[in-house]
Amino acid sequence: MKKKELLKLRTMNATSKMMQMADADVPQRTVYKSWNGEHVYLSYGCSLYMRCQVIQGFLKVAFFLPEHMRTGGKKAAYELYIDKEKGEFITYDRIRQKWLTAKVDMLPWPGYVYGSRNKWISPQGHDRIKKYLGGEHGGYQGLLEYQLKVRAEELKRRHKRETDPWDLEMAQTPKLPKDWKRWVDKVGIGENYIFYQYSRKGAKTGYCTFCEKEVAVNRPRHNKTGRCMRCRHKITYKSIGRAGTVVTEDAKMYLMQRCEDGFILREFNGYRRYRKGDYKNPEVSSWEIRRAIYDHNANPINAYYWGLYKQAETRWIRTSFCVPNWYGDGRGRVYGKTLPTLGARELRRTGMIETLQDRQKLDPEKYLAVYERIPQLEQLAKAHLPALVTECMGNYHNFEKAFKNPQSGSLLKLLGIDSQQLKRLRKNRGGRNFLAWLQYEKSTGKCLPDEAVAWFCKEDILPDRLRFITDRMSVVQIFNYIRRQMRENGMKSGEVLTTWNDYLSMACRLKMDVSDAIIYRVRKLRQRHDELVELCGQKELAIRAGEILEKYPHVEDIYQEVKEVYGYTGEDYTVIVPSRIEEIMDEGEKLHHCVGSSDRYWERIERRESYVLFLRRVSKPDAPYYTLEIEPDGTVRQKRTMYDRQKEDIKDAEKFLREWQKVISKRITAKERGFAEKSRILRNQEFTQMRENQVIIHTGDLRGQLLVDVLMKDLMENKEELAGTALADAA
Repeated sequence: MKKKELLKLRTMNATSKMMQMADADVPQRTVYKSWNGEHVYLSYGCSLYMRCQVIQGFLKVAFFLPEHMRTGGKKAAYELYIDKEKGEFITYDRIRQKWLTAKVDMLPWPGYVYGSRNKWISPQGHDRIKKYLGGEHGGYQGLLEYQLKVRAEELKRRHKRETDPWDLEMAQTPKLPKDWKRWVDKVGIGENYIFYQYSRKGAKTGYCTFCEKEVAVNRPRHNKTGRCMRCRHKITYKSIGRAGTVVTEDAKMYLMQRCEDGFILREFNGYRRYRKGDYKNPEVSSWEIRRAIYDHNANPINAYYWGLYKQAETRWIRTSFCVPNWYGDGRGRVYGKTLPTLGARELRRTGMIETLQDRQKLDPEKYLAVYERIPQLEQLAKAHLPALVTECMGNYHNFEKAFKNPQSGSLLKLLGIDSQQLKRLRKNRGGRNFLAWLQYEKSTGKCLPDEAVAWFCKEDILPDRLRFITDRMSVVQIFNYIRRQMRENGMKSGEVLTTWNDYLSMACRLKMDVSDAIIYRVRKLRQRHDELVELCGQKELAIRAGEILEKYPHVEDIYQEVKEVYGYTGEDYTVIVPSRIEEIMDEGEKLHHCVGSSDRYWERIERRESYVLFLRRVSKPDAPYYTLEIEPDGTVRQKRTMYDRQKEDIKDAEKFLREWQKVISKRITAKERGFAEKSRILRNQEFTQMRENQVIIHTGDLRGQLLVDVLMKDLMENKEELAGTALADAA
């Protein structure tokens, strides 16, 4: 419709009769209160007046408001134009002078229009609207019904533009196989029952739902599982008197069929219902819920599900394909008669056919999704390694770590094992853990019995977990030792390993000879572990200290050497030299700073660049106060208390530290002075690098400051030693 031409059509004004009716219609005023004040609501006997004409093939409807007419206004508020031939309508807002596409019920009417059903139009106008639109009603209702119909058709056309390509793809779906219903009943839905009549003497026969025959039973019990003595299928016993209506769980089923684009994978749900008293005539139901289309090379094209489309209709709707990390259980039986032809072409390079030979249930769509990410899945499937296939599908994202040579086309090179080990892997239906043990066996050259490997796999124990002891015991010896400790101490395998590892860490910490079989292969493991816990005090600290000592073996020896040099007690303060690693770690934990947990301090101590000492009050020598980092000449690099802070009391403590520096200057050996010179050079280099890199503190009270500025401010060089160095240089 051309808007300029529409505005040229004859204007309709309010008639004298309409003006008289509006003038006589005195509005009713209703006052109501709400949270935002009082409001006045107007209501008219007739809320809207209409006139209409058919002009040049158009239906023109003019709408008049009573509030305008009562003040003498004869012009229409809105003018609606309808072209039935084209199925179009549009409204002109004469007040705001703009075009609107809204239906009549959505125009910006005054409130009284929305709440009223009385909208006046002459009988002739009513019939004219009805005749032009060809609907059941005329007037306002006829206009609205027509507009709703137009909108529905517009929506349908929009939907159709989207759904037509879908329907075109769905049109290539083949018919269901002739024996589909039979297959669903006997194969797809796997649950079966034997219904029997209870007898005090014991039932002798029952009805097998799979055989569909009376079969012999032996001491059946309601809801207990067993096997039919005739067909050997797994069944559940159901006493007829107690069973009532029996319904199987929903079963997933899959049908794969060749189509024009390649093949289509169809997913079904189904169940069987046995009504009370009629268990020989079950109701078998199945319905299709999903379709996935692949090309001739098993590459995904499109996927669909059956559902409600935009609240309009139930139909096939395009969706995304199954992702490889989907953790839902979509396993079901796969219809077998179509597989040979697909396996010769479309599925030939996927390994799916071989997988279905090894397992009864599969989620084919997830299998193909994982195969797309892990193409080695084909090799595993064709080698008939079902456990590895299952684990790959269950956790594909890190499964490649199990491969030694992921790019190799050889299965043996891919898995990192030899042909004999492959036979063992297949024979034991081994998964990833079994493979890891075979890979360990090949790398060490030490043959492991299948019994031991299978046991480690059952207990979820991998070779890396035994690394703490494999340098002293063979895997078989470890296997026997763990099982003996489990028997004698009532522990689980994981508990034995944890206890054993902790015991050896503590033994190492106590400088016991952990290479002696009497120590590392202790008979009463739990007892000896508990004894060492008592000796070490805090078990966790002792274990961590042992790990630090293994990495930095000279730390405690260094502290024993310098203890007499740096220890000093004044009137109010004392400097304490720790003896054990645990003391430093405990200091860091109690003051909540990084001393004891950061490797940089242990590295500095090990190379004698700096030492960690404790500043304590004489009145509380056992209570952590300040932690000091000092250089071998007595220079104090850092002095920090709780959360790496400094308090006002540090000023008083600094007086004592100057006194301490004077005292230890007389004790420092030439050896320590040599270390001090190297330490000073390293410190200056570190500070220079920090300033160049503009290293900023991001947390705590010092946030936003340059780290080098804070460290420089904290630095207390030993003036006595500096003076001595200057004199030596001058000489």
